[in-house]
Amino acid sequence: MLVVGLLITVGIAVTGRNDLDIYLAASNDLLAGVDMYAKLYFEGFSYFYSPLFALLVAPLGVLGPVVSKLVWSGLMLAALWRSWWLADRMLLVEASSRVKLAVGFVTLLVLFQAARDNLNSSQVTFFVIWSMLEGVYRIQLGGYVMGALVIAVGIDMKLLPLVLLPYLAYRRWWLPLVLVIACVLVLQVPPAVVSGWEGMHGLLRSRWALIDPSDTRHILDEDEPSTIALGSLLSAYLSTEGGNQHTLSLPRNLANLDLGQFKLLLLAGRLLLVLLALYFLRWPPFRPARDNAHAWWELSYLMLCTVLLFPHQRNYSLMLAGPAVAWLAWHAIAGPGRHVPRTGWWWTPRIALLLGFNASMLAGNYAPIYDHYKLYSFLTIGTILMLMACGPGEMWSSRRPARTGLLQDVDAPHRWE
Repeated sequence: MLVVGLLITVGIAVTGRNDLDIYLAASNDLLAGVDMYAKLYFEGFSYFYSPLFALLVAPLGVLGPVVSKLVWSGLMLAALWRSWWLADRMLLVEASSRVKLAVGFVTLLVLFQAARDNLNSSQVTFFVIWSMLEGVYRIQLGGYVMGALVIAVGIDMKLLPLVLLPYLAYRRWWLPLVLVIACVLVLQVPPAVVSGWEGMHGLLRSRWALIDPSDTRHILDEDEPSTIALGSLLSAYLSTEGGNQHTLSLPRNLANLDLGQFKLLLLAGRLLLVLLALYFLRWPPFRPARDNAHAWWELSYLMLCTVLLFPHQRNYSLMLAGPAVAWLAWHAIAGPGRHVPRTGWWWTPRIALLLGFNASMLAGNYAPIYDHYKLYSFLTIGTILMLMACGPGEMWSSRRPARTGLLQDVDAPHRWE
């Protein structure tokens, strides 16, 4: 039924306007030599993605609005399926078919609203998740070039996979790290061929001006009520400058920090999220993850924290919690936490996640209130805390030696499956 619901969402999405129309309009401007970052599309929306992305979606423009959205939705579902395949190989490789089915059902149930939002909006979150999982998976298998290229495409498209660069360094994957950076540079060549090197430099400068994290609007991050990043959460409660013309009159302000104080607080919050990664990566550095489950656990956090770290994240960004939710489902059903009682307080936060992540679908009349009080920001923080509490457990026993390699029981590294 959940899959049918997503297919119905695709059928509805192809008949209306969504972000794919912005991508195609920006693509037309790129081919026409117009700076797409200097324009506002439709009801005042900016194009934030890379010139290469605009170039890659250009062929969809000849298919017409309905067919192009059908093709795009098909690609999104393919990325979702591939991400689940990777979960099967990395997290659930030793699980029974019944456990895999249960974990998949619970994960999709919890994130159904986020998946539906992405399909409705024709967003790129599915591709970001896939690029991060696929890239690390390929690198673990020894396919450094393919893995680096996949990660580089994700970075070029939406920047969020940048969190993998320090991760690769921490895991002592120096060659893949260098290859990722090299691939990002190489990916600038195709759009430069179209717009010329001078034009490409102008586009990159315009894009940076649009996404510059030091810009006040990205610090407060309240351009839209549905933004859920850390800056948006803190500005909603701790700054009188937070909010916009759509902000409700309901009380929420707890302090009146000036912009300078707010910047320091936001910097401290982001540094805390970065340092928290050490809890998941463990000490000492420059060693491989203990096993496949540990690798999935740490990647789950890296994806989840991007929702708070990067500005301009909205409700559809909650799909980045997918690996974390899959971990929590596996942990409860068949993982190291299976010895924990299935009653009482232990299930309360899990049920809260299920209801909270789908709040706009279950009680949509209150959606403006959810956005006003940043419900989804708190859900993201709650998911991080649950992920910390539901760690690999006995995997950290000092009597258990660390493995020197991962995914050794799967297929050859250079074959695309």
